[in-house]
Amino acid sequence: MRTYWHNRIARSSVTLPVAAVITTLLWWLPQGGYSLPYLLGWVVCAVGMFFIIEMAAQNALIRVRSRMVSSLFLLLMAACGFMHELCTGLLLQFALVVSLFSLLRTCEKARPELDTFHAYLCLSLGSLLWPPLLLLAIVLLMAQAFFLRSLTLRSFGAFLLGLLTPYVFWSSALFMFGDINTFVAHVRGIIAPVLALVGQVQHEIELAQTFDWPSWTSIQGERLAGYASYVLLNRRAELAALVLVVLVGSTGSLFYVSHSYDDKIRVRMCHYSFIFVLACLALWLVLQPWMFSRLFPLLLLTAVPPCAAWAVFSRSWFARFWFIVLIICWLCVAAMALTPSAVVLQIQEALQGLHM
Repeated sequence: MRTYWHNRIARSSVTLPVAAVITTLLWWLPQGGYSLPYLLGWVVCAVGMFFIIEMAAQNALIRVRSRMVSSLFLLLMAACGFMHELCTGLLLQFALVVSLFSLLRTCEKARPELDTFHAYLCLSLGSLLWPPLLLLAIVLLMAQAFFLRSLTLRSFGAFLLGLLTPYVFWSSALFMFGDINTFVAHVRGIIAPVLALVGQVQHEIELAQTFDWPSWTSIQGERLAGYASYVLLNRRAELAALVLVVLVGSTGSLFYVSHSYDDKIRVRMCHYSFIFVLACLALWLVLQPWMFSRLFPLLLLTAVPPCAAWAVFSRSWFARFWFIVLIICWLCVAAMALTPSAVVLQIQEALQGLHM
């Protein structure tokens, strides 16, 4: 079977060390030195990378010898400079990495209860940092039932036990210190996105029922234009990174869905689980874009495995062209996200001076 230059890059054993060096350099070079928050962020990313390496190896996500899954993850993280400092989104991503690592181990397993418990325990621990993360447990449970096919009565009990264990200990500690209101507020925060979405839908229905279509269209247009202008002015790097991740995820997903039967059933089910979680996260981000800082790291993670398979196995002329396009997009995102703000201001002033 003929391989092209982008296939050889994806299959090379040198790709991962090169990606690690690039990521390490880009992690600190833009800030001009080392600092503790960036160091902790780099450590979290590195530990997550090792879980991804082991997850890809245990589940044979790539049926040939390749480290493209972990390499692509590192390169995307390297370009997203706004995620280099230790933040909640980075910790949520790590929690999802460990959760998926344990969840995929349940596929075709006779007794998946322990791995199921570990998967949802990690997700529950992550939700202590951001309560709505617990809603993702429903998505993972659906993936476990429909794709991994490891949901039994016992594993469902492990699912509930894994979700509840951190909250039992945490609520008990809060109750002992007489601060139960914190726990109540946290529980309300879990369902807050659902309530906000329901309220928004009800509001839109009430506006639509007035049959004042010009006013309704004008309101929607003003909202969209206002939010778009805000993003273009203040969140250009984040928008560029989102476009790159969407391109990466859609490219890999479309390719894998059309070529999935080249893999074994277990490998297909693992990739389908990633694609399903990716689609749910993308829909969530579309409905509630103000949660970008929390959802984007999760979206980036789930977009990686199918695109890595595309890079390794695609052989068309369009794939080679698209590989170059994605590299250019990566360079643009890295330039936008990693260029210090002082340099950006100097460039803007220089451009203004040329126009005067």
